[in-house]
Amino acid sequence: MSHHRWIIGAGFVLMLSGLLHSLVGLGSGASWEGSVSIRKPILFGFSTGLSMISLGWIQRKMRPANYDAIGSPLFAIAMLIEVALISMQFWRGEASHFNHSTPFNYAVDRVMTGLIVFAAIVILDLTRRSFKFIQAKQEMQLAIRAGMALLSISCGIGFFIFFYGEHLVSLNQAPEKFGKAGVMKFPHGVVIHAIQLFPVLVWAMRKLNIRSEKRLELLRFSIASTTAFLIFSLIQTYSGRARFDLGLAGAVALIITFVLLVPVIKGFFSAVQDQFRRWHRQSLNSL
Repeated sequence: MSHHRWIIGAGFVLMLSGLLHSLVGLGSGASWEGSVSIRKPILFGFSTGLSMISLGWIQRKMRPANYDAIGSPLFAIAMLIEVALISMQFWRGEASHFNHSTPFNYAVDRVMTGLIVFAAIVILDLTRRSFKFIQAKQEMQLAIRAGMALLSISCGIGFFIFFYGEHLVSLNQAPEKFGKAGVMKFPHGVVIHAIQLFPVLVWAMRKLNIRSEKRLELLRFSIASTTAFLIFSLIQTYSGRARFDLGLAGAVALIITFVLLVPVIKGFFSAVQDQFRRWHRQSLNSL
């Protein structure tokens, strides 16, 4: 079995888990909010599964490393166990994160933390390797490298959430908030799926027959816009503001985000128009 297939296979299993929990949620009326909610096994199933499929696809484009034969299966198993523990805690009626209520819950929390540390090491290593060699065209190389870099940043933010959340728990405070209303998960979630976003953008631009130089230009604007939105989310969260409770700095970052996005929207709109004109001409010629 090729090494990347372990990661992709685990991703599909996790996606299936997310789907099954979605059906349970729809059929049972289980709560979607709070620390014990069906939202967690659904979210982690789909999000982690999609990330694993993407990482396996990216690893397939890299030069193999000697440790892939061990590292890839271990990574796949670690993520399966991680999401299984989150799902188990839901079915037990217990919070999966920051839960120190019993020795067992504390042990589960610590095992999950260890698995995430291992996963972050694997992701950082894949990020490093992606900047050495990627078997892909120039714009896809950039899409993968930017996506991996932002995923690594998301992992770093996740560790801050963990350490600061543990501090808040020790003070008997809710671990989800920073300051008055900052949403700790906001910046973590903003860029975690950039490894899907940028390659899909490249694929869409190819389908629309956008020329190579233009694809690179629009991709760079997309990366810049996403980075600006990450900065916006960091400003909002760590100034203790809710997601869209705008102050001056947050408003400026959000405006920059949309300004950088304008060329991308215009480029796609123009390409769709060109495709429609071609289709219309071909339809007329076939009459």
